[in-house]
Amino acid sequence: MARSWRIGEVAERTGLTRRTLRHYDELGLLVPAERSWGNYRLYSSDDLLRLLQIQNLKALGLSLAEIADVLADPSLDAASALAGHLAHLEARIAAEQRLAGRLRRLAEADEPSWDDVLDAIALSQLQTHGDPMVRLRAALTPSARATDELVESLLTEPDPAVRETLIWALAQRPDGAAATLAALGTAPAGSRGLLIRALAKTGSPLAGAVLISALDDADESVARAAADALGRLSDAEAAGPLAARLGTGRIPDDALLDALVSIGAPAADPLITALETAPSAGRETAAEALARVAGRLEPAAAASAVTALAARLAEGDPDLRVAAAMALAEYGEPGRAVLAASAADLSLGHPQLAILLRRLLSTP
Repeated sequence: MARSWRIGEVAERTGLTRRTLRHYDELGLLVPAERSWGNYRLYSSDDLLRLLQIQNLKALGLSLAEIADVLADPSLDAASALAGHLAHLEARIAAEQRLAGRLRRLAEADEPSWDDVLDAIALSQLQTHGDPMVRLRAALTPSARATDELVESLLTEPDPAVRETLIWALAQRPDGAAATLAALGTAPAGSRGLLIRALAKTGSPLAGAVLISALDDADESVARAAADALGRLSDAEAAGPLAARLGTGRIPDDALLDALVSIGAPAADPLITALETAPSAGRETAAEALARVAGRLEPAAAASAVTALAARLAEGDPDLRVAAAMALAEYGEPGRAVLAASAADLSLGHPQLAILLRRLLSTP
C-alpha cells in the first residue's frame, strides 16, 4: 500500500500550518489525492512533490495565482516568468541596501548629513504610503523605526502581508518582547491576537506565562492565537493548560493538538489525563496526540501511554476505541501486543474496528 500523510503530519513535518494547506486545497492548488474514512485529507508522495514545487515558486516571488498557472500549463514559459520576478527582486534588494547605507551613516555620524536626514524623512513617508507593497518594503528596512512605532504600525496596518512583515520585524528587535507586552495590556480585543503572535515570534522567556493566561481571553480568536503561539514556543509548562482544554469547544481541538504535539514528550502525562477525563471529542484528540508523540517518549512514559490507551479499548464510544487502537499501533511491540490480545473481543459487533485491527496487525 502506498504511503500517505494526514494534514497534521504534513503540517508538522514541513512547518506549514493546517490553515495554509487547507487554503491551497480550496484554491485547487494542492488538492489531496485521497480522503480517509474519517474524511481527513490524505497526501500522496506526488502531492508532496507538488507542494515542494509550490514552495520553491513562492520563494522566487510568484503569487499563488501565478504558481497555479505555472503548474497547470506545461506550455507556459516558466523560465521567462521567473527571470522577470528575479530581476524585480534584485532591483528591490539593491534599493533597500542603498536606504540601509544612508540610515547607517546617519546613525553613526557625530554631525549627521542633512542629505541623509532628508532620505530618512523620505523613508518615513514610504512607511505610510497608500500602496501596501511600498509599506512592505519600508517595514523591511533595518532601523527604520523605533520599536514602539513598529508596534503602533502593527496595530493600525490593514494589509495582512504588511502585518506579517511587521511581526517579523518586531521579533528581530532586542526590545521587541518588552514593547509587545507593554501594548498587550491596553490593546483592543481585535488587536490582541496580532500582539500574541508577535510575542511568540520573539521567543522571549517572558512570553510563556502571558500566553497561558491568554488561553482564557474573552476573545476566542485571541485564545486560539495563544494556543498556536505556545505550540511554536514548545513551552513545556503549557502542556497541562492546553490538554485541559481538549474537547471543551472554546479552542478548536486541531489547534490544541498541533500545540501539544509540538511540545512533545512533556505533554504525555497531561494527554494521558485528558484521555481519561476530557469530553468525548477531546479524548479522541488526546489519543491522536499520544500517537504522534510516541517516538519521542522515554520507555516509562511510553508504557504509561500504552496502559492508558489499552483501557480506552473497552470504552463504549466506538470512535474513541478506533482512535485508541490507531494510537497503540504507534507504540511498537507493546502496543501491537495489546491489540493482538484484544482483537477478538474488540471485533465483536464492530466491523469497522475489525477491519482496522486486521490492517494494523498485518502492517510490518
